[in-house]
Amino acid sequence: MGARRGRLIIVDDEPVILDLLTAVFDGDDTVEISCFSDGTTALAAIEQGVDVLLTDKNLPDVGGLQLAKRARELHPDVEIIVITGYASLDTALAAMELDVFDYIIKPPKDIRDVRRKVHQALDKQAMARENRSLMERLTERNAALEAALQELQELQAELIQSEKLAGIGTLAAGIAHEISSPLFGVMGLAEAILEEDDQQLVRGYASEIVDYSRSIKDIVIQLSGYSRTASSEYFTTVDLPSVIEDAVKLVARSLSFDPSRIELRAEPALYVNARTSEIQQVFVNLVKNAVEAVVDRHGAVLDDQPFPGLVEVSSGRRGDHVWATVRDNGSGIPADRLKAIFDPFYTTKPPGRGTGLGLNIVYRIVTKYRGQVSVESQDQQGTTFTLRFPVDDGEE
Repeated sequence: MGARRGRLIIVDDEPVILDLLTAVFDGDDTVEISCFSDGTTALAAIEQGVDVLLTDKNLPDVGGLQLAKRARELHPDVEIIVITGYASLDTALAAMELDVFDYIIKPPKDIRDVRRKVHQALDKQAMARENRSLMERLTERNAALEAALQELQELQAELIQSEKLAGIGTLAAGIAHEISSPLFGVMGLAEAILEEDDQQLVRGYASEIVDYSRSIKDIVIQLSGYSRTASSEYFTTVDLPSVIEDAVKLVARSLSFDPSRIELRAEPALYVNARTSEIQQVFVNLVKNAVEAVVDRHGAVLDDQPFPGLVEVSSGRRGDHVWATVRDNGSGIPADRLKAIFDPFYTTKPPGRGTGLGLNIVYRIVTKYRGQVSVESQDQQGTTFTLRFPVDDGEE
């Protein structure tokens, strides 16, 4: 398909000038010419469409500048060339206000110069239209990308929550055992109260029931806090050591692991700008993996035997970032698998013991808050995960 022909409307009330302006475009296939000797007739043609308007300033009915103004109202991208034999500063200023392409004095020194200016006007218009088309397509693509990004963020949030809920099954099984002891205590003491007449003993039993109930409440609060959806939270200044401590308690309770085998070292006043439950999820995943790796290598913790397994969780500040490490002396990760551990659905655990999403979720959450996560490990020696977050000084 050939290039689009530009529609040129020429308006001049002098027949000789009109014939001359028309003749200069003889043989020019790039323009479609319509000629008029008055503004009223020209205006009706302009309403049908125009690319370039070449008009005399002084016409017998509608003035050339008035015609140009109306053409601009109807077709904002029209290019206008005003030609006049009565040039004045006021006329030139009025033409400039209409943003005309050019202003030609009659008679032009070279009539071919008019043809050149018309082609320049068409080139300018074509470029403007192409730029507008590109901007429209860019806007559409940006809107599509924003919609895709929004969908991706929603899917990521769902993925994070799904992985959290999948892990709750494991956590809840251990926590059920943790709750059963104080619950049986509450039941036993309540039954004793029913048969006891000594008010002093009853008050003592009631006090113990309150203590047991508070213990159960703390466990339930930790689990329910971990399970809630992050989207229901606002971004806040997260107290990193406090979140790590809660995550360690949750894991130790759920896996029936001796909390004394998890060492916590934290500098004071460490803050991260994030959602608390997501940062907690990061450390629940990392500490849980560390505990399971220690048990895999060293076996379960036994009260009557020394236990060489150890998990260390440390945090501090260095320059413009806060850091945290989760280190264990467990089964480790073979060197040939280290590069893939953050990939979704990749796991070094046996079938049925992991979704393959835990470390991928850790990576997603850490990078979401402009952080970094790295890993070092030796097979059957242990693993260290290191996290870095930008500093948030909180309300100091």
